[in-house]
Amino acid sequence: MTFQTTRWSLILRARTADAAGRQALDDLLAAYWQPVYAFFRRLGADADAAADLTQGLFAHLLARDDLATVSPERGRFRAFLATCARHWWANERARAAAHKRGGGVTPLPFERGDVESWLLTEPVHGLDADAVFERRWAQTVLERALWQLEQEELAAGRREQFAVLRAVLDGQAPPEPWAVLASRLDTTEGALKVAAHRLKERFRMRITTEVRQTLADDCAPGQELQELLTALSQGAP
Repeated sequence: MTFQTTRWSLILRARTADAAGRQALDDLLAAYWQPVYAFFRRLGADADAAADLTQGLFAHLLARDDLATVSPERGRFRAFLATCARHWWANERARAAAHKRGGGVTPLPFERGDVESWLLTEPVHGLDADAVFERRWAQTVLERALWQLEQEELAAGRREQFAVLRAVLDGQAPPEPWAVLASRLDTTEGALKVAAHRLKERFRMRITTEVRQTLADDCAPGQELQELLTALSQGAP
């Protein structure tokens, strides 16, 4: 899994018609297709139809140059995309979406396995499609933040330590007593607990960074963070 940075600069660059704009668009849509796909699945589309609808929506946005209407001053990209998905569902049947699929645009490399597994295991059955979109968006933010954190840890040569401490990022206890883990990693129990605390702090910072990515530069991420937590709590037992 590879995630690209998705800031407003990337969104604005995706509006251009050159090669850099095309790459920016690919990166942008690759990061945001899963909430849209989950939205269509919750509305009743099967996996193939949801993929066609999702691909068709993004092709439609490009063909109509709708990204040219997006700007930080007009609101969040996530809200723009959700609105587009609702309109697309209302105006297009799965057959029409499949017929228009691609629209001269290279198809996105959908990996439906992950999101299909998510739909089966997540408590989304009592939620409407909008809530599923929000929940998948929130999960995507967490996954992107976790992936970035993992890459940093691997680059720093802390692969084994990260594998051991990964559970604490979910609020769980470590897989074994701290003393046992510290001995295995050739460190002290105190040092390992400090490392765990710092890892959790960096994870929170990464989440905040991800939330900021489609906000205007002068917007505080507080509301978005609260919406993320709300989305994650929806449908939870």
